[in-house]
Amino acid sequence: MNIMAVFVSLFVPWILFTLLFADVSFRLHFKLPALCWGLVALGICTALGFGTCAALNISQMLQRSADYQPTWFIFLSMTSLAAVVLGTALGSTNFHQNMQPYYNLKNLNEYTFADPTRMRGEQMMDAGRVDFLNGAMVDVNRAYAFQNVDTYCVAPITMYNAALGTATPLNSYDFWAIGLNCCGGNSTHAVNFACGPYTDTSAHQGLRLMEADERAFYRLAVQQAESAHMIKSVHPLFFHWTADAGASMNKYMEDAYKMFASWMCGLFLVQLGLVMLMSYTLSKIGHSNL
Repeated sequence: MNIMAVFVSLFVPWILFTLLFADVSFRLHFKLPALCWGLVALGICTALGFGTCAALNISQMLQRSADYQPTWFIFLSMTSLAAVVLGTALGSTNFHQNMQPYYNLKNLNEYTFADPTRMRGEQMMDAGRVDFLNGAMVDVNRAYAFQNVDTYCVAPITMYNAALGTATPLNSYDFWAIGLNCCGGNSTHAVNFACGPYTDTSAHQGLRLMEADERAFYRLAVQQAESAHMIKSVHPLFFHWTADAGASMNKYMEDAYKMFASWMCGLFLVQLGLVMLMSYTLSKIGHSNL
């Protein structure tokens, strides 16, 4: 066996996969998308270059050319092309699910000591993380939900009123705690809101919803809550209710790196298995000069 060819066939597709996965997953995609996709195009050209060499080798074999020698180019071109496609696709998924929300949240403002009874949604349209005043709470009695395959749960954020022994009524409920499939049952008429640490009295922070495709459904849930509870919401903003908005934001990045590391290690093992299988097969059919 040509040990150099074996090592090239093992490492080149894996390196292509790793580089393109990282390229499409992380900051380059967010800051310089043109350069990011230019590198993807370069990766595709590299795989196609191996494919061209493989095609020439196959042509020599079919023509029974005296210059023909069995090579690893067919295996290398096929696995490289698969690595480029898989790395780009998984990187794009990782970026949109994890890193893009993380970068967007980092670019938004952080508000502290926000009072939901005094502040309005239009004053905090650029909020990413909000630390509400101690005593801020989720008013589960005015919760509602909208169903569209998934159940989109909403409940207004307000302040606890010690004199009333309940949530403070507001003129406009502009801050909403949200959650997906966490308000019990399938009925929107009897909502049991149980999203995040809603019963934790030490929790009074919100992390802004970044998933644009979900925002419209939460807005519909708020409209239904307005009608059902006879309340008003002029500029609703949606937050994941949490005890630590910074940690919740960093979880996006942690999930992105976990996905990257697990796929990087997993593909290396798959590529190693394929190279070993190919080496064994070729040795059995007599191509000892590969």
